[in-house]
Amino acid sequence: MPNAGCETLLRGDSPVLVVTPHTGTALPDALRQHAAWLPVEGRLADPAGLLFQEAARRCGATLIGARYHPCVIDFMVSAQGPALSVDADRGGLCRTHTSRGESLYDADKPLTASEVDHRVEQLWRPFHRAVTDEIRRLRARHDHVLMLVPHASWWLSPFRAESMGRDCSIGTDHGKSCDRALVGALTESATVQGRSWVVNGNIADGFTAEHYGDPRAGLHVMNVEISGQWRIDCASEIDRAFEEPLESNALPAPRETNKRVTDTMLVPLLDRLERVLRSLPAVACTYGANDAEGAEGAQGGRNRGARQI
Repeated sequence: MPNAGCETLLRGDSPVLVVTPHTGTALPDALRQHAAWLPVEGRLADPAGLLFQEAARRCGATLIGARYHPCVIDFMVSAQGPALSVDADRGGLCRTHTSRGESLYDADKPLTASEVDHRVEQLWRPFHRAVTDEIRRLRARHDHVLMLVPHASWWLSPFRAESMGRDCSIGTDHGKSCDRALVGALTESATVQGRSWVVNGNIADGFTAEHYGDPRAGLHVMNVEISGQWRIDCASEIDRAFEEPLESNALPAPRETNKRVTDTMLVPLLDRLERVLRSLPAVACTYGANDAEGAEGAQGGRNRGARQI
């Protein structure tokens, strides 16, 4: 049965799990009755996330991607967060305004708490069940698993004006969700590419790192926001990739350009992260972080292929 929260669920045997919560672009039918939502549909909030998806496909990594636009529901936000403020909330679980303060809902048809609860049950929980299932499967095969979560953060709203900042912001719940060697592999790769970065800055407290990360149990989580010039380069690569229609859901191979984000950075990065994971000392296969628990099993071999499920 299809997962209502996921657009892409690709199962691989690598110890790397790529989760892209902000690559969805679809809208539920009910939101099309609000005129303000019409420009949102089809607008990509996280172009880097699509390139991470393509890199995951090439590296045999498991991939989970969102179906719906993150303004509909944000899988990077806890479903148990503070009560929704329809008048002021612009960055919560279900967004009510754009980043410029424009309401996404008609005055006579406001977002209700019951609708938020409905989206949590129909979209948010199935998405995170898929994440938990894949963590369990991969942790049963490998001594260490990395959940890599590229997301849009500051760039979430399709109306937000471009601004320059750090090219790469990494969140590890203040160092508690991930082994430092994995962070070092990412920052070194970014530096080689001439990209600026910061660790545990504005996304230090990201939900997925805080909720799932448990390095002592072999489960590592890194939240990654690609922004600044790097995000612009990713968006340009996506535009080039989709100039011609495709018969499959995979992106075409990057053209010969100076950027070539996927080939020069992301595929080598995922391969390097896998090597780091395999070099870490084995730990007990028990989980202590929230829903990611259980999954006893021996380490298994890895097939570089992946299959659609």
